[in-house]
Amino acid sequence: MGISLPFRYNSPTFQVFLVGFICFCCPGMFNALNGMGGGGKSSTEAVNNANTALAVTFTVCSLLGAPVYNIFGHRVIIPAALCYVLYVGSFLTDSDAFTIAAGAILGIGAGFLWTAQAGVMMSYPNESEKGKAFSIFWMIFNLGATIGAAIPLGNNWNNTTTSNVNIGTYIGFMVLMAFGAFLALGMASPNKVIRSDGTHVSLHKFSNWKREAIEVFKLFINWRMLILIPLFAGSNWFYTYQFQVYNGGGYFNLRARSLNNMLYWLFQIIGGGFIGWMLDSKLFGGRRQRAIIGNTFVLVICVVLWIGAIFVQKKFTYESAKATPTEFKTDVYTPGYAGLAVEYAFFGFMDSIYQGFIYWLMGTMTNDTERAARYGGFYKTIQNAFAAVASQLDAQRIPFMTQLIVVFVVNVVGILLAYVVCFTVPDVTVEEIDNLQGVVGTETIVGGRLEDDAGAPNKLEMENKEYM
Repeated sequence: MGISLPFRYNSPTFQVFLVGFICFCCPGMFNALNGMGGGGKSSTEAVNNANTALAVTFTVCSLLGAPVYNIFGHRVIIPAALCYVLYVGSFLTDSDAFTIAAGAILGIGAGFLWTAQAGVMMSYPNESEKGKAFSIFWMIFNLGATIGAAIPLGNNWNNTTTSNVNIGTYIGFMVLMAFGAFLALGMASPNKVIRSDGTHVSLHKFSNWKREAIEVFKLFINWRMLILIPLFAGSNWFYTYQFQVYNGGGYFNLRARSLNNMLYWLFQIIGGGFIGWMLDSKLFGGRRQRAIIGNTFVLVICVVLWIGAIFVQKKFTYESAKATPTEFKTDVYTPGYAGLAVEYAFFGFMDSIYQGFIYWLMGTMTNDTERAARYGGFYKTIQNAFAAVASQLDAQRIPFMTQLIVVFVVNVVGILLAYVVCFTVPDVTVEEIDNLQGVVGTETIVGGRLEDDAGAPNKLEMENKEYM
């Protein structure tokens, strides 16, 4: 008698869960460290420059990530994830140059990792469960950041006289990241992952560099991708303000920064679960109606929070924060701290619904694994190109209030333009896909299902039903 598992290993849900757990250990821990401001260091200068180097290489390698993933498969996640270990290791030295170089290397790995993640999360699920897939991934991923943030919070709760975290914190992050990298060995190949209706998520042949180069070029003439550029640009732009200015700009002491950080990632979990449910729920109508409602919800939350941040930002500048001795910085017991912490916590909520909406919206455009990876790569390319700009604005000591107003404008413009794409969202995605096994030319894919002219399941999928 065989052993009955409570889950199906080759199901899209389990594969999304596995990718989420890999990101729990790697970028989740990176986010926990970065969210403290300055990577836990007293000065943010080296981290800002490392983040700029990371954003530049991340930008380039996100475009390369889709071709690499489509040609070599998901095993690229292993070396990509190990780059996170190297980056955290750089904080064990006092060399700013090493930290900056490690940031550049991490950008390469992150480009490959996040492109593979996008391909899995956006194309594996059924169309009716793409919000759910985002929720599963985002909640697990940010659980990693939340637990990771709890580590320095516990280690540094009584540390009110210095601004650096201790060495044990960094070593703990490195161990968890290394474990996550090798979890990728347990992932199933896309052509072995089967949806609940018996369809394979991928029936592609191996791709090649020439084909991938042409397909990547087409992204830059895809009008939907082009009009979403401001929306993509704002999605990592606000990290610099939130992490390096609001939380890391010198207004809070280390204990308060650490608690803010944990609350931020905790509210990411709440937001990720909520936006996924809302975008899948038929209570809000068809997909087009849900797209419009989701976009409006993101707009309202962003506007409210950025207006709130303006009132907080009036309390300090770069100069005033630098001149304030550590013992006089805002602490968790300082009157009025609770309101500041709530604002920062909801920044995490905002990030999760903002990015969840973007992934879901791109997921309405395709059910194809290769195309989803390219869309995800393009998103990350734009995201990180503008993140590099944001990091340098802070590195050049642009006034904090100016940085806030800029990100406020970028976010609002991007969300408003996204309405144009929302009005074109179909209830069922129909697309032409090439490079399929046993097929010459292209096939029409309806709702992620390969069908013949009569609308019956294609014989390739009927043959694959036996593997369910």
